[in-house]
Amino acid sequence: MGLERINIGKEIYINFVESDKFKTNLIEIDIISRLENELKASKNALLAKVLMRGSKNFPTMADINRRLNHLYAAKMGFWVEKIGEAQVLMLSANMLENKYSLDDTDIAGETINLLGDIFINPLTENDCFKEDYVEGEKINLINDILAQINNKNAYVYKKCIETMCAGERFAINNPGSAESVKLIDGKNLYEHYNYVLSNCAIEIFCVGKFAGKKEAITDKFIDLLKNIKRENIENYEADVILKSDFKGETIEEMEVNQGKLAVGFRTGITNRDKDFVNFVMFDTVYASTPTGKLFQNVRERLSLCYYCHTAVESAKGVATVLCGIETENKQKTVDEILQQLEEMKNGNFTDKDIDIARLTMINSYKGVFDSAGGIVNWYRKRLMCGNMKSPDEAIEDALKVTREDIINSAKKLTLDTIYFLKGTISDQNDENNENNESNESNESEEEFNV
Repeated sequence: MGLERINIGKEIYINFVESDKFKTNLIEIDIISRLENELKASKNALLAKVLMRGSKNFPTMADINRRLNHLYAAKMGFWVEKIGEAQVLMLSANMLENKYSLDDTDIAGETINLLGDIFINPLTENDCFKEDYVEGEKINLINDILAQINNKNAYVYKKCIETMCAGERFAINNPGSAESVKLIDGKNLYEHYNYVLSNCAIEIFCVGKFAGKKEAITDKFIDLLKNIKRENIENYEADVILKSDFKGETIEEMEVNQGKLAVGFRTGITNRDKDFVNFVMFDTVYASTPTGKLFQNVRERLSLCYYCHTAVESAKGVATVLCGIETENKQKTVDEILQQLEEMKNGNFTDKDIDIARLTMINSYKGVFDSAGGIVNWYRKRLMCGNMKSPDEAIEDALKVTREDIINSAKKLTLDTIYFLKGTISDQNDENNENNESNESNESEEEFNV
């Protein structure tokens, strides 16, 4: 299940991944924007919301939904994700395969037309986005930003990154800030939209059954994008700090029951490096499985935390250990996290630990093919880092990792920052609070698995 990559313009590529596992096809347009400042980040986040409000041929969300229903209930979404020091605007559509059409509708072709209309033919008034759409989505985006504090685990992770990477582009919040959103109007957002079309790399993904249709789909996208004037394409590669000295510890108090701890490291390696698989194996042994050192010792043996896992930002070379703890256990938890890292550096782990980690990685790589979205996520990140390997090739690499490779990866880690959200509520029997925090933990684990 390899990738077929076709250049159709200046830094515009269409990527086909043929698969017969699904009854639906996935087509996604990714626009890769360099993360530079809060205002640009907010414009990207707002742009995704405004474009989905309507186009010239489908001027309202109701019109778009009616068209999607006509296309056998096709699904469409537009969102923004931060990957390294880039933001990726993702316009995605999932549609039924053509052979299931009862009236010979070209479902894929018509869905591409709708995608193209939303992307290339937005609803405007006097060279501005429709002002009431912009103002309405500004309110929604500001509410999203203000609500980030509600997921305490994600909030502490964000604050740790902002502290650890202060002065670096990676510290910028994905949707920007409420203050930067307020500076946007229909005119400057439309100007930004035209800038994005001209200056950002564009990757198009088609996952599903496209045998015999690739040429027609490629020609359709060439026609859709033919009037875009491409200029100087942004360089979105992250600036990487391989090692650092310990910056210190930040403590923030909040009226919550459970303390939230984030311990930030520089990994000394990124996914651009050929031996990045060695770090993945180290992280699997150290932190990212129930048999990992942190889970077995910090949680099970010492009962210091409710959960413990790592968030790895592979494009930036940053890893963060995230824990939910009782406030009084903070220092013990930090000490044990660092002690287990020293154990890894000294090679104090078993062959069984390695075998379990290797099987975990192999199963994870095999699982990439279980969903079209998983396939796109896999190839998107690897296209962005220039380390193009299929899941099958990654499995071959995982089979070659040795004990010495794992130890060497562990030795590259340097402690950078500790951020602690100190809970000030002493009543440990607050059942609702416990349930909410447990849900936050589950959400964050899904969000941060890289």
